[in-house]
Amino acid sequence: MIETLKNSVNHWETDENDHLNVRFYVRRMMQTLRLGLRDLGLTAALDEQALLRGLQTQHMRFVREARIAAPVSGWMGVLSASGEPLQILTELRHTGTGEVMAAFVHDFSTQVNHQLQTDPLPAHAGSRGIAAAPVPYARLSLEEALDKGFHRIGRALADPAECDTEGYLEPEHFMGNFSNSMPNLWAHFSPAGDAVERGVTEGGAVLEYRMNYLAPLRAGEGFEIVSGVSELADKTQRFVHLLFNLNTGECCVASEAMAITMDLVARKAISIPAARRQVMEKLLLAPL
Repeated sequence: MIETLKNSVNHWETDENDHLNVRFYVRRMMQTLRLGLRDLGLTAALDEQALLRGLQTQHMRFVREARIAAPVSGWMGVLSASGEPLQILTELRHTGTGEVMAAFVHDFSTQVNHQLQTDPLPAHAGSRGIAAAPVPYARLSLEEALDKGFHRIGRALADPAECDTEGYLEPEHFMGNFSNSMPNLWAHFSPAGDAVERGVTEGGAVLEYRMNYLAPLRAGEGFEIVSGVSELADKTQRFVHLLFNLNTGECCVASEAMAITMDLVARKAISIPAARRQVMEKLLLAPL
């Protein structure tokens, strides 16, 4: 693997849980990826934007918290190339300790004929709690998703400032819009007064995320996000998020996320509070 990125965590990039927000993990990983593609000479022969639009999935593992002012380095390795669809691994590491904070596997539709050194997939990357497979709910229309118990949690226009030079919404901003919309999902699940308590001593953290990019979203197009919980365990909950293009009706992105409830003082996972669990169990997504 090669080191391509080096910077740190800014205060304004952290969220209510006092750690790097997921959208900025994606930003760091995309910068690591783009710099690495250039360092390997791939974008000299290929159109960089066309290559990136061939991004089909990102499987994300969040291993350690990235707290304020943490020094971070981005590393990139090639998992498969040379006549096969390109698969890239990126890692965000703590510069001081070398510990891996997150690992993303990026799958592209593009085939690259360059002879490149490849690396094996490490144990801390790839699928664990979420299968490396399409999200089953992705085949639903918006109306069918609502019938299955999804909740409307986000609705907006694709901001031109969040799009690439050709007017396509960047991957970090798909994640950013999911993140922005989550409080509206929690509003369905939190008993009265729970949100206030949660803001003081309790929060959450994502352990694993899979983004399936199905169709592009252009600047100025309207979109709607619907979400729900498909599975509950003692400390974890599995979310499903679908983002629909309001102009075309297409599902642009389908994602699954595995998250924990977190004690913000002890910085460790805790059981889902009983009152919230009762509400969430009643509102679980209907199976397909």
